[in-house]
Amino acid sequence: MPYKTINVNPETYERLIYYKHANMTFDDVLNEMMDEISEEDFYQKILEEHKEEVRKMKSGDYFTEKDLINYLDSDE
Repeated sequence: MPYKTINVNPETYERLIYYKHANMTFDDVLNEMMDEISEEDFYQKILEEHKEEVRKMKSGDYFTEKDLINYLDSDE
């Protein structure tokens, strides 16, 4: 069976190790996790997060580039 390589940061790799047990592979772990939430529910969650970000932007609750530069230049 052909395999694909995916990149994960070291912290994610360490977390994944804790989900493995017995003879499980990382493929088994990921499939078990994906079986726990439907694609529709996953994308619904992302859509809700996006809507919240748009709401914040519309209400003026965001950093402008100038705000960010000032924040980074401050001594805080």
